[in-house]
Amino acid sequence: MTAAARPRRAALAAASLALACAHARAADAPPPPDVPAPLATPSAPEAPPPDSVPGGEKVDRVQVTDAYIELHTGPGRGYPVFHVGARGEWIAITLRHTDWYKVTTASGKQGWVNRSQLESTLAEDGAHSGFRDLALGDYLQRTISIGAAYGRFHGDPFDKFWGAWRFTDTLSLETTFGQTQGVFSGNTLFHVALLAEPWSDQRISPFAGIGFGRFKNVPNRSLVTDLTTRAKLTAATVGVNYHLSGRFVVRADYSIYTAYVSDANSAEYRAATLGVSVFF
Repeated sequence: MTAAARPRRAALAAASLALACAHARAADAPPPPDVPAPLATPSAPEAPPPDSVPGGEKVDRVQVTDAYIELHTGPGRGYPVFHVGARGEWIAITLRHTDWYKVTTASGKQGWVNRSQLESTLAEDGAHSGFRDLALGDYLQRTISIGAAYGRFHGDPFDKFWGAWRFTDTLSLETTFGQTQGVFSGNTLFHVALLAEPWSDQRISPFAGIGFGRFKNVPNRSLVTDLTTRAKLTAATVGVNYHLSGRFVVRADYSIYTAYVSDANSAEYRAATLGVSVFF
């Protein structure tokens, strides 16, 4: 071996030794730690509907607890159902029309729901929303009512219709129109009465009233004397109301009508009727 070849062989041997040492260190080194995969960002829960309407007015929010709740396109059962809310969904109540409530769901759907479907909902504090008590509250705060009844007037079939305005807790003004068609004549009456209802906050509530109006008697054309009689009328009435359910009240009453045919002559008629009224 020449003197020039010795340095080259030494350099190659040193390079081979360094490479072997590097491989040995790499083999003995611990494996790199596992890097966890990025976690998926959970989807945000559906936000409850806003607690105020665009005008800034505070609204009530309730949570559905029944299996579903039906949203109608308008305030009435005749309007079609266009959306069904699921149990656990939050709805905001923005408007009321009699027994129908306009609501907004968390997804932005707006529709009308009947009060009966809101009775089991929960308020934001977890308590029952109180819609069950609204029917009684409406009855206690009733102002306007209209009704119709059927009965007997002086032994003949009698129909009457009335409308009332309750201006205090115990007093109301009532306007009544009635008509009967008997064998010998037909009668029409109209009167305004003041009614007192001292226990108006009870489900069974008696009342009494007095009034005045007009009376007309029309004899049948088959009679010899067929002159129409018109007279002033007074009325005295006693009766009882029974809050049936919702906005309906059953009414039974008994009235004594006095028609003043002339200064020296009057006629008395008695009537008993049973009917139903609705209040607002």
